[in-house]
Amino acid sequence: FGNILLVPRESLWFMIALDLILLVIVGAYHRQFLAVVFDEEFARLRGVPVGFFYLLLLVLVAVTVVLLIHVVGLILVLALLTLPAAVAGHYVHSLGRMMLIATLLGAVLSISGLALSYGPDLPAGPTIILLVGGIYVLSAILAQILDRRRARRAAVRGARQGEIDA
Repeated sequence: FGNILLVPRESLWFMIALDLILLVIVGAYHRQFLAVVFDEEFARLRGVPVGFFYLLLLVLVAVTVVLLIHVVGLILVLALLTLPAAVAGHYVHSLGRMMLIATLLGAVLSISGLALSYGPDLPAGPTIILLVGGIYVLSAILAQILDRRRARRAAVRGARQGEIDA
């Protein structure tokens, strides 16, 4: 288990620099990453160097995992990588928006988990992950309720349209 409170100041500055580099690379090559991830053959036909961008994507994921290990530890990295994206996926269907919302949600929930752990002197990493997990469960329930409402509205509209057509 990692502990964000025990990360030295020099390591925090190094992490900030790596985060900025990651953001610049993803921002600069966003379309190429999308093409490689969703359809390698199409990307190859469009002249995108698929091998290079695939390896670059793997390197970026590896750097992200290494950065997260310092904050929450190896065991909890997977949850912090996947749950904010899963929450964002409940509400948006664009990859760009999902990445933005997941990043912001991960940052807000990490800071909130850190603040929540401060008062009762709880371990920060597990508190962050429990908070993120709880938000995911609430989001899944809310998304299911919203989907049911949309389905009912669509059924009512369909019935009304059938009455109008008749």
